[in-house]
Amino acid sequence: ASASDASTSDASTSDASASSEAKPAPQEDTTALDTGAGAKVTAFATSGGISVTAPAGFESTPTCRHLQDAVAAFTAKGYHLGFAMVDLKTGRGASYNASQKFYPASSIKAVYVTAILESTHGGAASSSDAITKCLVDSDNDAFRTLLKTYGYNVYGSWLQSRAPEAAQEAYGYNYPHISAAGMLNCWREVYRFGKSGEPGASLLTGCLARTNHSAWGALLRDRFTVWSKPGWYPTNEGLASTATADNGIVFSDCGDYAVAVLSDAPSDFDSLLPVLDALNAAHGKMCGGSSALRQTSATTVG
Repeated sequence: ASASDASTSDASTSDASASSEAKPAPQEDTTALDTGAGAKVTAFATSGGISVTAPAGFESTPTCRHLQDAVAAFTAKGYHLGFAMVDLKTGRGASYNASQKFYPASSIKAVYVTAILESTHGGAASSSDAITKCLVDSDNDAFRTLLKTYGYNVYGSWLQSRAPEAAQEAYGYNYPHISAAGMLNCWREVYRFGKSGEPGASLLTGCLARTNHSAWGALLRDRFTVWSKPGWYPTNEGLASTATADNGIVFSDCGDYAVAVLSDAPSDFDSLLPVLDALNAAHGKMCGGSSALRQTSATTVG
C-alpha cells in the first residue's frame, strides 16, 4: 500500500527571490478580540459543523468565516474531511468530523516510528537510516524494514490508549484507519516525547522538521519550525483508499499547536492547502498571533 506515497522531493514555497515583483503583505484580521490568558473562552459549533473553543467573539470574525468557507469549498468537490487542532497551552482549537476514520496513508509512519523509539527506550535509533528514509522521504521499503524488525505488537499497543479506533487494525496492517481526534492524540505524544530529551527524541524531531512533500511545511516552514508527516494515495484498492493527509506540530508565533488533517481526496494537496492555511490563521486569531493567510500562487507541495 501507499506505493505512490514515497516522494523524495522537498516541500517548500518557491524561492521568493525568483521573482523581482513585490508581493503584497498578507492581510491580518483586525477584528478586536481578547486573546489573553484571562479572556472569556466559549465553545460553539458553526453552521457548517465546525466545533470551536475560542475567545468570545471569535465566531463573528472574518477568520472564523474563512475557515468555514475553506471547509465548504473542499467538501463541495465531493471529498470528505476530518480535522482536529488544539493549542497545546490554552486548549483553544477547532475540529470537524473528528471521530470519522480515514485511511491515513504514509502520515501514519510518524506514529509507528514514535512507538518503536519509545518502546525500545531509544534503542530503535540504531535503525536511524531506515527511520530517516521512512519519515523524510516517506520511503515504503524503509517502513517495511522497520515493521519487519520491530513488529506490529508495539504498533497496536501504543495506539490502544491514544487512538483505540486504529489499534486493532495496527496489529497486522501497516496503515490502520484512524480518526483526526485519534491522530491528534498521537501527535500530543509526539510533542511530549520530542521535547523530552529522552533517547531517540532528537532523531525523531530532526526528521519530522524536514519531511518532504509536506503541505504544512510548504505553508509555514519559512516562518516557523514545523514537525509534520504527510500522506497521500490516489486510488481505492483493498484496505487502501484515496487519501490526502498532513499532521504535525506547528511552533507558531503565539504558541505551539498540534493539528491532524485527514481526508479521502485522491492525492490532492492543492485542494487541501486552503484548509490548512485557514486553520493556521484561526489558531493565530484565537491565540493572539498572526491571522494572515500564507498561501500564494508560489506555494507548492513538491
